[in-house]
Amino acid sequence: MANFGSLAKNSVRFLLNYLARSCLSGVVIYCCWISVMAYSWFTWHVILCTLGMIPLMSEALLLFASDELWSKQLTRTRKYFIHGFLMTLGTVLVTAGCIDTFYFITEGYHLYTAHGITGLVAMVLMIVSLVLGAMANYSNDLRKYARPVTFKFNHNFVGLMGYIIGIVSLCFSFYTNWFCFFTSYESRIVALVATGLGTLWTMNPALVSGFNQIKTLLQN
Repeated sequence: MANFGSLAKNSVRFLLNYLARSCLSGVVIYCCWISVMAYSWFTWHVILCTLGMIPLMSEALLLFASDELWSKQLTRTRKYFIHGFLMTLGTVLVTAGCIDTFYFITEGYHLYTAHGITGLVAMVLMIVSLVLGAMANYSNDLRKYARPVTFKFNHNFVGLMGYIIGIVSLCFSFYTNWFCFFTSYESRIVALVATGLGTLWTMNPALVSGFNQIKTLLQN
C-alpha cells in the first residue's frame, strides 16, 4: 500500500510538471506568434524577454524538482552547471529585450508603466542573482565571511524574487496597448491563467529549497 501511495504521488507530480510546461509553452507560442505576425523592432523585446523568462528560467527552476525524470540522472554538480547556464542565458536575453525597449524604442516612456517598472526591477534582481549564484557556487571558499547556506539562501531568494516579478511584468504586458491592439480579450485571459498556473508550480522546487535553507539557518 505504501508503494502504491508513493507511486500515485510521483505520478501526480510528474503530470503536474508537464502540465506546467504545457501552460508555459502555450504562452511562449502565443507571445512569439503575435510578435512575428506584427513584426517591428519592438517585437524583439517581446520575443527576447519571453524566451528569457520562459522556458529558460522556468526550466532552471524545475531542474531541481526531486521527481523531474531527466534531471534525476544528473549529478548535483552537473545540475548546478546547467542551472547557472540557463539562468545566465535567460538574464542576457531579458536584458537585451529591455535595452531594446528602454533605449531604442520608447525612449524612457516605458519606465512609467507598471509593466516597464516591474520589468526593470526583475532585470536588476536577475543580474544580482547571477553574482550571488557565483558566490553560492564558491560558498565553501567564502566560509570565513558567512556560512555556505547563507550564500545559497541569498541566491535562492533574490533569484526567485526576480523570476516572480518578471512573471508579473509578463502578465502586465498582456494588457499594454500593443498587446491589446493585436489580441482579443479572451486570448489574454487564457494567457494570464496559463502563465499563473505554470508559474505557481514551477516555483515549487525553489520554495522547498528555500524552506529547508531557512530551517538550517535557524538551527544554529
